[in-house]
Amino acid sequence: MTYLDHFECSECNERLPADIPQSNTCKDGGLLYARYDLERMKREVSMERIARGPASMWRYGPLLPVDDIENAVTLGEGWTPLNQTERLAQEIGAGELLAKNEGMCPTGSFKDRGAAVTLSRYRELGIQDVILNSSGNAGSAFSLYAARAGMHCVSILPTDSQTSSKKQCSLSGGERYLLSADRWHEAGGLVDELSKRHGWFNIGTMKEPFRTEGKKTMGYEIAEQLGWEMPDVIVYPAGGGTGAIAIWKGLEELMELGWVRGKLPRMLVTQYEGCAPIVKAFDDGLEECEPWGEINIPPGGLKAPAPAAGKQILRIMRETNGGGIAVSESEALEAVAQLAALEGIFACPEAGTTLAGLKKALKSGFVSKDERVVLVSTGSGLKSVPTLPEFDIPQIESADDVNAGA
Repeated sequence: MTYLDHFECSECNERLPADIPQSNTCKDGGLLYARYDLERMKREVSMERIARGPASMWRYGPLLPVDDIENAVTLGEGWTPLNQTERLAQEIGAGELLAKNEGMCPTGSFKDRGAAVTLSRYRELGIQDVILNSSGNAGSAFSLYAARAGMHCVSILPTDSQTSSKKQCSLSGGERYLLSADRWHEAGGLVDELSKRHGWFNIGTMKEPFRTEGKKTMGYEIAEQLGWEMPDVIVYPAGGGTGAIAIWKGLEELMELGWVRGKLPRMLVTQYEGCAPIVKAFDDGLEECEPWGEINIPPGGLKAPAPAAGKQILRIMRETNGGGIAVSESEALEAVAQLAALEGIFACPEAGTTLAGLKKALKSGFVSKDERVVLVSTGSGLKSVPTLPEFDIPQIESADDVNAGA
């Protein structure tokens, strides 16, 4: 049973009904957030009941917008590890450092959370045809979860998207198309046009309110896995921005329920130097992001030249005394290798930006050794193998060819 009550605009607070499919924009350009009857939930649902739930994100069913979670579209997503990284922390001069390993989700990234909730809810509301533009991982997740749901999904990907994403979209049996990477800034408008022309519901980044609801469970899990305590800092690699907003929405809901101790953590957003509209807007003191020019980043995520939720992310960064750091591709790839060598976590380059950014934040003093820090590793390195460095591996013919300990 869900405690979903209504939608509310992030800017003007207008309320809209939650049982009708809604585009995620209000008349003033605000975003629609799903709101729950938390007062009633306090009386009827306990933390102990949540803890007895399934080892997936569906343990938080009352705080998700799905009427019947028994019929949810699921592949077992969520409840991913929150790994202590003591050797890494010592290496970089951090205090308590943890990594939320979203690469353990079924399709290899945190996008599964949003796909599962979004498609579960829209199937309940009678929608069968959906469309989105995605730099890769969301296309993979929605295509495969749509196959699971028996729904029709159309994915628009850039030509330079990872092979893993193209394969996952293709094998799902859904429709998929490639748009030239140098025209990727046109993808959102193209999807809007196709949505209107064919009656396909647009589930792109921040185009509807339910993807956020799936992703907010990362925040729930971080708090529960820390014994219902807040970390001091969360480092998040932001592209379109849904995940960052979702985590904070989830943590705010836990605070309102009285289930978590401490104040909201500081949000440190990381991006590539070749596409950093959020970091630039924050550094320039702007309230909204300006469209990024030429994109020069590796294939995969964080390809968001005009973040749909930029205004809301910047607000959260400032309200929590957070910040933003841009890193180079080489710094991100070095961080991926460091995570693997010291902690055995095989992360995607996008996730590598969090470690690379944290190292800069520690060096500048923006993050201190006294703070408990969570890195959100949004996907598996298996999604990005062609982008990762090549290594010379010696071929052997006998035991004599192995130099032990070398």
